[in-house]
Amino acid sequence: MVSVSDGAVNGYGDAGLLALSDERDLHLRRLLAAEAGAYERGYREGRADGEAAGYIRAVEQFKRAQHEAVEDLQLHLTRWDGLRERFGDPRPGDFPGRQVKAA
Repeated sequence: MVSVSDGAVNGYGDAGLLALSDERDLHLRRLLAAEAGAYERGYREGRADGEAAGYIRAVEQFKRAQHEAVEDLQLHLTRWDGLRERFGDPRPGDFPGRQVKAA
């Protein structure tokens, strides 16, 4: 509780109040500087961790896409017995068409 009597607050004169105020201002500045440093450090470390995790995830996705492309190509080659350029060629077991009798 603050009491005012004869220009003194809680037993502090004007000079004492100014000194106490300066001390508390200094303490607040130090506290805010430490907090800013902690925030900056946390931001840097968090960003580095996030970038590392994102890089690992990107590599995993890229490798998964590569494996899927290889599997798709293997299935395509197995199913169609070759590449797209040879798709229309006759295959063993294809229907030869109806035999038309010569007149």
